Amino acid sequence: MALIMSRFSLISCLLLSLLLHASALAQIKIIPRERIDSVVAPRLSPDSASLKFETTRIVAAMNEDDAPAVFRFRFTNVSGRTIYINRLVSSCSCAAASVNVREVAPDAEAEIAVRYDPKGHPGKFERRIFVYSGDGNEPAAVLKLAVDVENGADISGIWPVQMGKIRLRRSEVTFDEGRKAVEKLRFINLSGRDMKLECETAFLPGCLSFRTVPETVADGEEGEIVISYDPSVGSVREDNKIILKGLGLPPSRSSLKVSIRQTKNE
Repeated sequence: MALIMSRFSLISCLLLSLLLHASALAQIKIIPRERIDSVVAPRLSPDSASLKFETTRIVAAMNEDDAPAVFRFRFTNVSGRTIYINRLVSSCSCAAASVNVREVAPDAEAEIAVRYDPKGHPGKFERRIFVYSGDGNEPAAVLKLAVDVENGADISGIWPVQMGKIRLRRSEVTFDEGRKAVEKLRFINLSGRDMKLECETAFLPGCLSFRTVPETVADGEEGEIVISYDPSVGSVREDNKIILKGLGLPPSRSSLKVSIRQTKNE
């Protein structure tokens, strides 16, 4: 009898596990592959064979301080009928597209101009322009503008906190009392040389640890300050400071603030 009850309990547990698994799967929203492809590589309309572009991808290097530049995609209508360019849709407001001729006659040439404004858009991106003709819901062409934009002279918007030879996204972190955790602070090295950023360990509480990734950050490159909190090692005040070394600044101007948030007893 005990053996039968044991088997019954095992079967019940398996059934419950399967039901919970099925319930979890039901809550997961699965995006069809066709929908993903429709954004990344959309199906083109029949007019795609009628528009012959010199190139559908332009690669450009810019600086964030540069004036907006115009890139031109030239094409020819190789069909035997007039094609009407209905609309142009850009994947980013920084890339504004226009066409010089809306009604393109057979064998006629036209161009789509893309005005790219790099201000506020540092980094490597691929902007896309979707070209629609007639009344079609599918684009006749997808144009790509691959841009590599360097940071401008004013990087205060991206790195608002300045500490001598480095700039940071932020200089404060918060941990929950009694909960082991890790926080990361991004910074950029502007010292003109490779830098190994360190802190004053004499003032570092035992429950806090400091390191950077990578350990040595090249000039002009980014790194991460990794601060770990382990309450099992020791206690700490609500407000603490980690003093950075080698920045040529007094401690009051080269410190990271570490706050310990008190947890409420329920």
